[in-house]
Amino acid sequence: MKPLTYGKAQRVRWRSCRARVRFLRGVTVRAVWCEFFDPDKGSWSRTRLLIATETQLSPAAVVQIYARRWGVEPLFHNLKRWWGVANLWQQSAPALEAWMQLRSLAYALTQMLALILHDTFPIAQIAPWRSRTVTTAGLFAAWLRLRFSGLCLRQAYCAKSQKFFMPAARFDARLQL
Repeated sequence: MKPLTYGKAQRVRWRSCRARVRFLRGVTVRAVWCEFFDPDKGSWSRTRLLIATETQLSPAAVVQIYARRWGVEPLFHNLKRWWGVANLWQQSAPALEAWMQLRSLAYALTQMLALILHDTFPIAQIAPWRSRTVTTAGLFAAWLRLRFSGLCLRQAYCAKSQKFFMPAARFDARLQL
């Protein structure tokens, strides 16, 4: 059969059954063993087991639902690996929400600013080995770290006027840009 999976029609073969699974305390599931055909290699992939607790789904529907899931997997990887969700230290839900909003805002800003600042970005100072390539969010974040390291941010907020003033950088020869 050729269902639409992973953005294209692929040859898929599967075996399916309904079974009670011991590691899910005897819950009845739809088990689908599937293989994808690789036309470049001319062979079938290794067999993968997909499990769905909704037993009324057809095997084709289970394969297509799992295929849609892989669009989200990179997000979960980034949340755990790069955003620090795997080792959160917040003790309350509001603190966690505030932390994630702050991290999401910082991520979105670096992504957007990297798109519009490519003409004026000082790439020669950050990565001199790269000649006028695309400014990535990672390069922009490296520049921000260099630019804002050593700033006395606690002294930048004036409690009396309730305003933030850009602080002067402490002298550090490494940070001269």
